Formats: sequence, C-alpha cells, structure tokens
Amino acid sequence: MALAAFAVRSGEQSRQVQMVCLDDLVPLDDDLRRIEALVDWDHVRETARPFYRAGGAGRQGIDPAVLVKLALVLAWRGLPSMRETLRVACTDMSIRRFLGFGLTERLPDHSTFSHAQTKRFADSSVFEQLFTAVLRQCTDAGLVGGRRLLVDGTHIEADAALKSLRAELAPVDGDGDGDGDGSVADGSDERRPALALAEPRSGPTPRRVASNATAVSLTDPDAKLRHKPGHRTHLVHRGQVAVDPKHRVIVAVKAERATGSEADCLTDIVMRARFAGHAVASWRPTAAMPAKTPTSRLRG
Repeated sequence: MALAAFAVRSGEQSRQVQMVCLDDLVPLDDDLRRIEALVDWDHVRETARPFYRAGGAGRQGIDPAVLVKLALVLAWRGLPSMRETLRVACTDMSIRRFLGFGLTERLPDHSTFSHAQTKRFADSSVFEQLFTAVLRQCTDAGLVGGRRLLVDGTHIEADAALKSLRAELAPVDGDGDGDGDGSVADGSDERRPALALAEPRSGPTPRRVASNATAVSLTDPDAKLRHKPGHRTHLVHRGQVAVDPKHRVIVAVKAERATGSEADCLTDIVMRARFAGHAVASWRPTAAMPAKTPTSRLRG
C-alpha cells in the first residue's frame, strides 16, 4: 500500500526571514486601492495644515491624510470603533498599504484619532471642506444635477455612556431667600442661581427614570436619550443624508440633535443640495408618506 506524499507544515516556514514588498501582497483590484486613486490626498494635507504648528521641537504629528484614511476605513469596512479599526489594520495588508505603513511599522494609537476629532479639528470645517471637494469632482463628472432627491435621517450612536447622565438643574427666580432680587449677601452685582427644595414625602423612594427633559450627559451634552421597545437605551445624535438617486451620489449631509421633527431639516438640506448643483427646488412627500416623514422624495 503506497503512502501519499505531502509536505508537512510545522510552522517553521512562517518564521523564515524573507524580502517582500507590501504593495505586491495587495491585489490590483483591491477596493482601497481604487479609493486611494480617486482622492487628492495633497489637498487633504493642505486643508488641515492650519491646525498644525510649523517647525518646532518634539515628535512630528501624524499625517492628516492618515487620519482621514482611518475614518474612511472605519466607514467602508463597517467597523464598530477606531480601536477595532486599528486592531484589524495590524494584520490587514490592504489597510496597511492604504495608510502608507510598512509591515513592521507601528500604527497610530486610537487616542491620536480621538484627539483630532475632539480637540485639533473640533468646531472647524476641515471635514466639510473635504466633502465639498469630493462633491465638486462628482459635479464636474456629471454625476450631480438631477431633479429628484431622496432624504433620510438615521440615529448615530454618541460616544457617551449612560453613566455620564446627570440631573439637569435649572435656577429658580431670585436667590432663594424670598426677596426675589437674586443678589448675593456682600452686595455685589454678581447673581447666583438658587436651588428649590423638594416637597417632603413618605414611603419608599420611587424609581427614577432619566429622560431628555430631566438629564444631560456630562461628556456629550448634545447627545439625546433614545429608547425603542426591544432595544437597549442609548445616547444618539441624528444624521440627515440627501442622495441623488440617479447616480447614488450623496449631495448634502446635516448633523443635528435627535429632538424635534426629522422634517425640520428639509429647507436646509434643499439649500445645500442646490449649492452643490442639484436642480431640486422644493419638496413633496410621496403618497405613502406623511409630510413629517424624513424619507421623502424631493422634486424640482
């Protein structure tokens, strides 16, 4: 009886030192390769340059193009967090090549991306400028300019935990001593809020349920509580997205608090879409949708 010949894979082969090129390990039709060729990354760097200090001693900052690429990878791959994105990037050759890091180079820490979001680029228009630049390329290519526009809103989970909620106390009129003048004892002009005492009660302490009317997050005051039957309660924001359905191009976006009617943003969304070159002029809901439904069809 003849025995089949085969090569034993003991693991020693994986410990061999080899000369390899990372670019050769990524297929030519890789999706991140295609994205890389479509974006002007030098424009990304120039847009973010005002937020970096020129020269000076110390460690150099992370290339802003890398930060934008990380955000792209997170969204494109559908990963849950920047921590997970960087964990996957450690062993994913496609992501490493897209970021411009070699096989043995250490990737940025997730806190670097967090600092850029909450500190360096906070309250700036960097990401809006980049969105506008990409949208301009789509317009020049003839992908924007139809007469129909689809708008939909979605809840985006806030980066804040429920344990960050605290009761929101509003000041009462006066300073609490009954005279209603609100002045302090030393006679200065400084006014101070006063707290009202709760009425005495008896019996067991009632179970307190937080709501948007009674609590606010200390880490993200703009986040709002959302609870849906069968789902966990969490803090969210709301994002509105307008899409040209013919070429499936996003022509306008808007971030807002998750309160009020979702249709309140339509006027602003239409103005942004028209600024991008879209021909929509007014909005009208479809027959199966009420006027206050954000998933509306906008027509010129």
